[in-house]
Amino acid sequence: MPAKKLCSLVKNGFHKEDTKAYKEFLRDAKYMCKKCGRAAAKAKCLCKSSKI
Repeated sequence: MPAKKLCSLVKNGFHKEDTKAYKEFLRDAKYMCKKCGRAAAKAKCLCKSSKI
């Protein structure tokens, strides 16, 4: 897993460059970012996570 948060990775095109890895972040999403609305399975992947 990349060291940066998903929120900043997507701003830099991560979701287009590595679709397979991006989907792994989203699989079984249990958290969303209060700042940008992105979802992820792990809270540590988001800037300001909140349980869904």
